[in-house]
Amino acid sequence: MELQNVYIQLGILFLLLIFGYLLGKLQVITEEGTQEFSSFVIKVCMPALMISGMLIPATPEKLYRGMLLLGVATVSYALAVIVGTITAHFLTKDKAKKGIYSYVITFSNCGFMGIPVLQAIFGKEIIFYVVIHNIIFNVLVYTLGVKLLSGHLEGKKAFKLNALINPGTVASIVGLILFMLNLPLPRFVTGAVDAVGGLCTPLSMIVIGAMLSELPLSQMFNNNKAYILVAIRLIILPLLTLILIKYILRVEDLFLLSIPVIIAGMPVATNAGLMAKEYGSDALLASQLIFISTLFSCISIPLLTRII
Repeated sequence: MELQNVYIQLGILFLLLIFGYLLGKLQVITEEGTQEFSSFVIKVCMPALMISGMLIPATPEKLYRGMLLLGVATVSYALAVIVGTITAHFLTKDKAKKGIYSYVITFSNCGFMGIPVLQAIFGKEIIFYVVIHNIIFNVLVYTLGVKLLSGHLEGKKAFKLNALINPGTVASIVGLILFMLNLPLPRFVTGAVDAVGGLCTPLSMIVIGAMLSELPLSQMFNNNKAYILVAIRLIILPLLTLILIKYILRVEDLFLLSIPVIIAGMPVATNAGLMAKEYGSDALLASQLIFISTLFSCISIPLLTRII
């Protein structure tokens, strides 16, 4: 695995994050602007990138491999849920914090950082498989994720089935349909989709940086338990995932092994703060964990790629 590409990509991502942070601090990107950019990335750029990655020639081998990956992803997320539940149980008795702790262990930044990093390592071909893997994320985050973040409330916000109809799941379905039909699209259509999807990486990292600029510096590093959570999120969980998939399930395919393990080693999902705010949990704690995990992931991700 070519580590030089990983270091270069992480350097680019981190500089974009710092750029976004400075833009947020200088109020070039306001809090309202951050929300609008975030919405644009989630609802437009990310789905375009997902669809773009699936506009590849359909083969029985790719479809079979994708279905296998879906099974492996289900198992890896089951492991993440178990680790998150155990971690939360031992770290706090507070119900609201338990939900946050479980959420940040279970859900990683599989889209904003996962796709760019994996693309840097393996090329565009891997996006199709990452999209397949992230179907499980899109389903769980709006079911289990909502339950974790709202479970401490007496008047719990009930999960609604229409929450599954979101840009991520819609793009996954559209991409799968286009892939299986194997219809040749005009080059100007695929070019436009590629162009919009290409905005995903730079805008994503700038938005993350701008979001983190809203957190006071004095509160970024003052939570000792945050470092335990980050260590589990970035080191322990991906190592457990590696052991489960490689040595217990005996998976040897590089894509089927690398995608779940590297996704498991990504920092906390950037939607944690927004979801926590929406469902009455501690958005400040979630934002703090996003920042610290994103910062330390610049060290942990290259190390993780060495052992796969």
